[in-house]
Amino acid sequence: YTNVGVFSPSLYIVNSFGCNSDTINNTFEVYAYPVISAGPDLLILEGATMPLQASASGNDLQFLWTSNQYLNNDHLLNPLCTPMDDITYTLTVTGEGGCPSIDQMKVKILRKPIIPNTFSPNNDGINDTWEIDYLKFYPKARIQVFTRTGKLVFESKAYLKPWDGTKSGIALPLDTYYYIIEPESGRKPITGFITIIK
Repeated sequence: YTNVGVFSPSLYIVNSFGCNSDTINNTFEVYAYPVISAGPDLLILEGATMPLQASASGNDLQFLWTSNQYLNNDHLLNPLCTPMDDITYTLTVTGEGGCPSIDQMKVKILRKPIIPNTFSPNNDGINDTWEIDYLKFYPKARIQVFTRTGKLVFESKAYLKPWDGTKSGIALPLDTYYYIIEPESGRKPITGFITIIK
């Protein structure tokens, strides 16, 4: 049956002499599959909690998330998620008549950037640029570096290319510089200092 509804098929048998048997009638219902979405993939700050954004429609729905790791309740449509690592979730929604629908979504952790306080841009192939771990996952990040007197020497929207210790292609002197990093995506600005050494 390709349609939802109540159907009443009947069965009888005709033998080789053309005689019909009694007729058996049976009524049954064809149920619809639930219409579901596990929701969009999410970026969640490390240590933060966010509800999963699933949706579902149908009758007598039952929900099951697998894996249930980092969820407060794997039988809710929109459980709270406090992830400690990247994870893929599968949502199974069972509707009236035991008909299941399945969808998946991913949660990616936005880890706090790890910001070194020194680097040595001397072209020896070791520690030549200011490598900031995890900052590449913040596409709206803004990075600014200043001299002790407040002069801007480096600025970047998103950190696709690590700073090499130059301003307009000219190497800056060995010194301590101050930075402001605005990761966005719900994380507060980070300030500190970076020292260029040789």
